[in-house]
Amino acid sequence: MTRRIGLVALLAAFLFPSAVAEADNPRLVGLVGTNDAFVISLRDGSGNLVTHLDPGTYDVAISDKSDFHNFHLKGPGVDTLTPIDGKQEVTWTVSFVDGRYGFGCDAHSNMRGYFTVGNLPPTKLSGSVGPARSISLKPKASEVGPATITVNDRSRKDNFHLSGPGVNRKTGVATRGHVTWNVTLRPGTYTYRSDKTKKLRGSFTVKLPF
Repeated sequence: MTRRIGLVALLAAFLFPSAVAEADNPRLVGLVGTNDAFVISLRDGSGNLVTHLDPGTYDVAISDKSDFHNFHLKGPGVDTLTPIDGKQEVTWTVSFVDGRYGFGCDAHSNMRGYFTVGNLPPTKLSGSVGPARSISLKPKASEVGPATITVNDRSRKDNFHLSGPGVNRKTGVATRGHVTWNVTLRPGTYTYRSDKTKKLRGSFTVKLPF
């Protein structure tokens, strides 16, 4: 009996190689607009929200349950979507490479999500404070994901304090020196400031990859 099942499986693999390959792909599930609600999500096979994936080929099962939302998946090598004015159940087979991917509804900018794939080189930012009453951070915009922030604190009267989604790092007010912070940047606005001089402050924005 076992031998017969093995022969059947071998014959199926020979006749329908694409179907067998698809079955081996990890499965993701995208959902948008249940009961026309303003919600969108992408989950893995265990039901966890997708935040990071290994590079490779995936089957993405999309359940678009709304007549005025859609599910748009976009990133390196991928740009596929369901219609805004219709419901759809569809499975996309896509290949993800190292990079940043976003998904959202094209009709509503408040319905967005993102995830990273593979090993991303950290974004490099450079900050400074002092020796005069000055503070800066370059560049002014960044991407989601890992970042390395090097700060040159040249003041004994002010410090460099960076805060934003998931980040709250600062140097000492009365000390000088170089520090390097390894952080993960998320979508939103980050501020950098001196805790002693209110006018020394600035901000930058981390945008979604969509």
